[in-house]
Amino acid sequence: MTGFLEVEPVSWRIDAERSEFHFESEGIGSLRILAEPQEVPSGIGSVRLMVMVADGTTSLLELRLEDEDGNPALGLSSEAGGQAMLDIDHDNDGSLHFTGVIEAGLMAYPMSGRTAGERQMLVLDVDGGRITATGH
Repeated sequence: MTGFLEVEPVSWRIDAERSEFHFESEGIGSLRILAEPQEVPSGIGSVRLMVMVADGTTSLLELRLEDEDGNPALGLSSEAGGQAMLDIDHDNDGSLHFTGVIEAGLMAYPMSGRTAGERQMLVLDVDGGRITATGH
């Protein structure tokens, strides 16, 4: 996943084995994605997000950027919100592939050491995302 946090370039590599997908029925389910930092600003580490899938539509429910120690740093703002526009395909080997765009307004978590109310925009292109584990 590559993109920008405000004006700074960022990239994370999706951890296919630690991320998971679960489908309740055909076309209804969720993706939990964990991605490790490749190129991120100082003070930013992994990214975690949850996307709901319903009849071909994807909704971003959670997005959290962690600091280098795994503590929450920035999270999805209830005011600005976010969206996940992903195309999702099941592969014959049982894995899930997805591509698209994720956009989110993020706010600093309390106790993160960041300015309270600090809001930042994150825009990511997802190309060749893959999850191999199914969750419950």
